[in-house]
Formats: sequence, structure tokens, C-alpha cells
Amino acid sequence: MSYIPNTNDLFAILPMLILSGTGILLLVIQFLLPKKEESTPLWVVSLIGLLASLFSVWYATQSPGYGKYFLSQVSISPMTVWLNVIYLLAGIATLLIAPKSLESNKSLFPEFFPLLLFCITGMMFLTSGYDFIVIFVGLEILSLCLYIMIGMARSSLHSLESAMKYFILGAFSSGFMLLGIAFLYGGSGTTNLDGALRGLFLKGFESNYSKLGFGLFLIGIFFKSALVPFHAWTPDVYEGAQTPITGFMASAGKASAMGLLMVLFQHIPSGYTGESWKILIGGIGLLSMTWGNIVALRQTNVKRILAYSSISHAGYVCAGIACGANLEALYYLFLYSLMNLAAFGVLTYLEEGKRIVTLESISHLSASFPWTSIALSVIFLSFAGLPPLIGFWTKLFLLQKIAESDSLVNRVILFVAVANSAIAFYYYMKITIQSYMKSDLGEIASEGSLMSQPGIGIVVGITVLILSFGWIFFQPGFFL
Repeated sequence: MSYIPNTNDLFAILPMLILSGTGILLLVIQFLLPKKEESTPLWVVSLIGLLASLFSVWYATQSPGYGKYFLSQVSISPMTVWLNVIYLLAGIATLLIAPKSLESNKSLFPEFFPLLLFCITGMMFLTSGYDFIVIFVGLEILSLCLYIMIGMARSSLHSLESAMKYFILGAFSSGFMLLGIAFLYGGSGTTNLDGALRGLFLKGFESNYSKLGFGLFLIGIFFKSALVPFHAWTPDVYEGAQTPITGFMASAGKASAMGLLMVLFQHIPSGYTGESWKILIGGIGLLSMTWGNIVALRQTNVKRILAYSSISHAGYVCAGIACGANLEALYYLFLYSLMNLAAFGVLTYLEEGKRIVTLESISHLSASFPWTSIALSVIFLSFAGLPPLIGFWTKLFLLQKIAESDSLVNRVILFVAVANSAIAFYYYMKITIQSYMKSDLGEIASEGSLMSQPGIGIVVGITVLILSFGWIFFQPGFFL
């Protein structure tokens, strides 16, 4: 059967078309520019493409509006729109943060700019796809781009090692997902989300195929989300990749995988069979938040602290999904992504492409860099959930929603989540203690000056304002 897309179909994927078109244009432009001057024009064109795509995301909600397009292959909903906004904001922030840092490492290749846009295109298809084939294609586009971006520092063994680890394990996870799609198709006769997941609730032989397929597909999502027990790659890859790339992975990459999980579980109805899957997700969430926090207590490298922190925060989002708090989980995910961008932005500024930021190296940072210390403290205290910073409100809204049900599962999740919030407070507070309360000057403070990076200042400054005062205007109902 042949199908000719209509105007509404094309407008539904206009954000992806703009990004992919801009990426192809960048591949052509790079050959027309003098080598010494190629990065600035590419940066400008990339920024224009991201802003145009961001506008088109809003425009698609007006025309053609929410619904399914391309014969129910692509969906526009409030959730997919906000997930797309996360990816695009992360892309814009990465453009502001990355160039100087990558240039100082001699790894600012012209391919970086189209790879960033293609990666975001894949993320959009991953969560906007309404068919498992579209979802898988989106996953592979974003994964291949991330593999290359992680290994762009070709002179760094750590970068190459992290790229190889992520590539090998990512290939295995993709295999699990593809095999899962095959079983889902075998159990239902379709790869469309509605039809394929309906097979989970049938009785008989077909249901077993669908259950096995969905379980295999979830393994791939757990890997991409860095959920326990599929998290082992996270600290090594986060540490080995260049910091701006790590920030993009930890925000947009994490949001895309968790967003896909939210989209899938919107199709899991309540009832005995549905509850079984939600208990599984809740259990994975509890394991992730507990393991991530416990291991983070012993870390001294700040990037590894953030890596284990990301495992823990993914557990909170999982807990929200398991308890039906999708709106609150999306709110949590959106603001967590902003916090990650700002945290890795500050680390990029402190590293200057030549040092590893540890707890010892930021000792008494406030003596030489008071504004940087304030920003670092606000970001990490927001991670910890200290009121009145917005991290407190993300946890409060999520836990309130979980507490509305008196089921045993919700009560267990609520208790463990609150206990983990207390554990996490300890290692997040270490950052403020080191920056303000240590008398000995660390490596960074003793240097006395750091390279000016206005792009990082813009991203971190705006984010700190949102973390400090955003809760007044920005609450879960905003996503409706």
C-alpha cells in the first residue's frame, strides 16, 4: 500500500525536518568555508536551526494540533511536545557551552554541529513515534550520534575507552529492543503502539509472546536510562566523555529514554496485569535511587558524583511512572535536565579542558570565585531538594502524588524515596562545604583566574534564576 503524506503529516514532523535539513546543510557548508573560520558560521547556522525547530514545535500544537499522523506512525501530545522542548533547550545550551571547551581540547571538529542536530532529531522520533519501528529508528539515530560525539577527543584514551564501552553495551541493548519488537509483533500482528501493547492483556499463547517482547524492549530502555542493574557503563562514560557532551547526554539523552518509558506506560491500563508491570518499574526505580545514592557517597570526582546522582534521579522518575504520576514525573524530568545542564556547564568552566574537578580541587573556591561558588551551591542544593529551591518542589509534587494512593506499593515507594532524599543530601552538601568551609585553597582557587566563557555564564545564570524563583510561576499544571 502506497501512502502520500498530506500537509498535516508534514507539519507534524516539521521540527524534525528543520533539524535534519539544517544538519545536511551544515555538512555541505563545512566544505565551502576556510578551515580557520569554519566553526563560527556553523555555530550560527546550528543555533538558527534549533531556534526554528523550537518555534515549529509550538506551531505544530496549533496546526495541525494534537493527534496522530502518518497513518498513526507519529503522535503529537502535550507530553511529546514538552519532551521535544527539553531536547532543543539542551541542544541550545550545549551550543553555548561546548565550543570553547572542545576547542581547548583540539576536538572541535565541524562534524560536531550536524551530529548534535541529528542526535536531537533521533530523540524527537524516539518519543514522538507511535510505532515501534519509528521508535527504533529514532533510537539508532541518536545512539550513533552519541557514540561519535563521546569519542571526538581522539587524543584522549579515556574518551575513546568510554566511547567503546558505550558502543558495545549500546549495541547489545539495541539487540534486546529489536528482538523485543519482533516478539511484540509476533504476539499482536502489528508494531503500532496501541495494537502491539494490547497483546499484553490477552489470554493464551499470544500473550506470552507480547510479555516476553515487552520485557526485552524494557531492558533496552533501562540501559539507555542508566537504571539498575543496567547502569554500570554510566560513571565511566560520564567521566571519559568531554564534559559538555556528558552534560548533553545527562539531560537530553536521559530525558529521551525516560520520556519513552512514560509514553509506553500511558498505554498500560490499570488492572492485575498492568499492575504487575508497574510494580516491576517501581522496583527498578527503588533499586536505582538507593544504589545510586549509596555509591555516590564514596565518590570524590564530581563528574562521577553526578553520574551516580543521575542513576538515583532516574529512579525517582521511574517511581512516578509506576504510581501513575506522569505529569509530576515530566515536571521532575524537565527541571532535572536544566539542573544537569547547569552543573556540567560549571564543571566545564572549572576544568578549562585541562584538569579533573574533584572535591579537593574546589576547596575554598569561594575565596577566588564567589559567583561560581554561589552557582555551584544553588545547583547542587537544588539537586538535594533544599527548600525553597525548585528541586525541593519537584520532589514534593512527585511524592505528594504518590502519597495520594494508599496502596502498599505506593507506600513502600514513598518511604524509600523519602529515605533516599535524606541520604542524597549528604553528598550534595559536600560541594557547598568544600567551596565555603575549607580553609585550604584547592587547585582551582589557588590559580586565581579562569578563562572567560560567556556562553556558560548565560546558561548557568538563567538556570540559577529558574532554580531559585521558578517554582513561583512554574508548576506541574503548566504542562497541560
